[in-house]
Amino acid sequence: MRTYILAIPLIAAAITLAYMVLREMTRVWLDHRVKMALLERLEHKPDLLYSFQEVQELLDDSPPPMLRKKKTDLTMTGVFLALIGLVCVILYGLVGRSQWAVGAYFGGVACVVIGFILTTIGLVIRILRRPPHKPE
Repeated sequence: MRTYILAIPLIAAAITLAYMVLREMTRVWLDHRVKMALLERLEHKPDLLYSFQEVQELLDDSPPPMLRKKKTDLTMTGVFLALIGLVCVILYGLVGRSQWAVGAYFGGVACVVIGFILTTIGLVIRILRRPPHKPE
């Protein structure tokens, strides 16, 4: 039973990561489908070329999603949580084997693990939100 309770944060983080990855992939797929539909429409009606160029400029000049202000940054949250966990683990080594030290140690280990997971999720999200590289 204890193993299942300890696995809850890992399962929650994995579900969150899968949701965020699927959300970003869906957004990119929808953007691609809209551009392809515009190109197909342009193929059938070439007289729309001038209006298509305006639409293309509008689509290309939109700010990438990464530039928007987010409420939380999972990467920084994870890094700070891992640092707090490391401080607690070091506190355990300095204080000794008291009841408080053992609590700080297990809390520190939990903070390090959750912080590492959050940092990994944050970095993956940053990579997925990066705008596509345009060759020049």
